[in-house]
Amino acid sequence: MTTYGDYTLYIELSKKKVNSQVFDFNFDWSKEMETKISDIDSQHKEFFRIGRDMEQLLLTKCANVQEKELLDIICDLREYVAYHFYEEEVIMKEADYSKMEQHVKQHNEFKQTIMNIDCPALAKNPYVELKKIRNMVVDWVFGHMLHEDMDMAREVRHKSMADA
Repeated sequence: MTTYGDYTLYIELSKKKVNSQVFDFNFDWSKEMETKISDIDSQHKEFFRIGRDMEQLLLTKCANVQEKELLDIICDLREYVAYHFYEEEVIMKEADYSKMEQHVKQHNEFKQTIMNIDCPALAKNPYVELKKIRNMVVDWVFGHMLHEDMDMAREVRHKSMADA
């Protein structure tokens, strides 16, 4: 296994632009995913918990799923992107992060995607729609969390050490 600083195999997989429909990603948190910024890491773990909730429903092909269970997941995702992105952006601003504008733009795009989830379509065809949402979340993990957030965290930690 090749090591790239703070993270290992995950980056190799994400560099290959893994198709989340082919690669079986189970939202298992590992130490290599840590940014070493405790607030961000605890929030990322919450995102993984939401992902595991989706996985549990998908494993049963959403058999006997209640609409409330689906709406709880969507509400959790919406609350997460609102709270986590705000918190992360405060950290970036305080550290005068050099790529903050680009990072915030990605947050806003993903937040809009989450806010635009079609709840009636999800209720009508839960397995198909939840699988799409799950794949979108996996793409965010590999495309943003394991790249952009790791880069940001390295710079923030470096600046905080320099200021100490």
